[in-house]
Amino acid sequence: MQTISVPSGRWHENKERELTFPSGWEVTDLTSPGFDSPALSPARIKSRLMAPVAGPSLEELAKGKKEVVIVFDDMTRPTPVGDVAAPLLEILHTAGITKERIRFVWALGTHAAYDMGNARKKLGDEIVENYAVYNHDPFQNNVLIGRTPAGTDLWFNREVMSCDLKIGIGCTTPHPHVGFGGGAKIVMPGVAGIETTVRFHDLALRNRRQTGLGNFDNNIMRKECDAAGEMMGLDFKVDCLINRRGLITSLYAGSFREVHAASAEEAREHYGIPFATGFDVVVCNAYGKATEAAIAAMVGLPAIRPDGSSSMVLIIDAPEGQVPHYVMRCWGTGFGGRHYEPKIAGKGLIRTMLKRLIIFAPHPDPTMLDLLCHPGDAVVVKTWSGVREILENDHPQTARACVIQDGTMQYMRR
Repeated sequence: MQTISVPSGRWHENKERELTFPSGWEVTDLTSPGFDSPALSPARIKSRLMAPVAGPSLEELAKGKKEVVIVFDDMTRPTPVGDVAAPLLEILHTAGITKERIRFVWALGTHAAYDMGNARKKLGDEIVENYAVYNHDPFQNNVLIGRTPAGTDLWFNREVMSCDLKIGIGCTTPHPHVGFGGGAKIVMPGVAGIETTVRFHDLALRNRRQTGLGNFDNNIMRKECDAAGEMMGLDFKVDCLINRRGLITSLYAGSFREVHAASAEEAREHYGIPFATGFDVVVCNAYGKATEAAIAAMVGLPAIRPDGSSSMVLIIDAPEGQVPHYVMRCWGTGFGGRHYEPKIAGKGLIRTMLKRLIIFAPHPDPTMLDLLCHPGDAVVVKTWSGVREILENDHPQTARACVIQDGTMQYMRR
């Protein structure tokens, strides 16, 4: 018997899950160099914050400012924001900014709101108990600040725009639209209104050669993020790279364009897995963005056999389910957000490309696959032993298999 461990439960038990395979199979562990990188110490995180890659220091920016907002990424991202926010607050206080003049705003985009239990996981008890933390509401309390060169009207969170020092904290990971997340994506669509966000997502359909996973150069959606960041006045950005335990291994701070360029350059190597294809069985784990698990399936598809004989296993270990998304997901039987597409049984990308799609989900629900396929086109199993039984029946002699450690934070190099 062969065993490969994958990370699991980022915002829960955060442990390693062991996957076993028949001894006669050829099993490849597809991972990336940065996934086993050590975490930065608290002292190192603070030193990086105090030495921006470009632009003024945070202490300089804070001089004379009256109100400060810290926009931070939500639970769909693995970033341990509290590890960054704590030393960042020390810098602000040194500059004379009192805690009553600082607030935190979730960069939800068009995701649903979070309660304070999640805020404590993301920020830590000390911050939640001493600083105001607000959800972003894409449907109201947004102000129009202008229009991008691409023609997008920019509606932004009223609380964010009321502050004269705007800071963002997030992570740089591969993203299915903008190439690499991070940079000004924390505000566009992080704290944008619903109409702005719909228009932003429309760009993904215009020219697929200029958007997509790992496509950083000349990405039209990235350009839209940058234009929005300039117009709304994002003053200081922190972008982190993350390892297999959800810890920060690298950090860049300063002006958002240069921060994103530097972090994305490192991210190419940090998250890149070698191109490999022709596998009978492809196991795609969803860890860092377990509530957006469909991303992992998209990363795994290039690894399958071209004749449609492969089985894919998608690991979704998210007790809270998939994140409610007001643009992308279903909101009833056969309807949803403006970019939602109802799935028809027996049709679609997954059904035509695979022999079988197996969902390994200890906490399944009937709508969890609405971005991937019709529920009838997948087999949902709650235990790995159940998954193995199906795989061994489908591939009784031998099989060439691969395990993608985290398809939500990695990408296959071309």
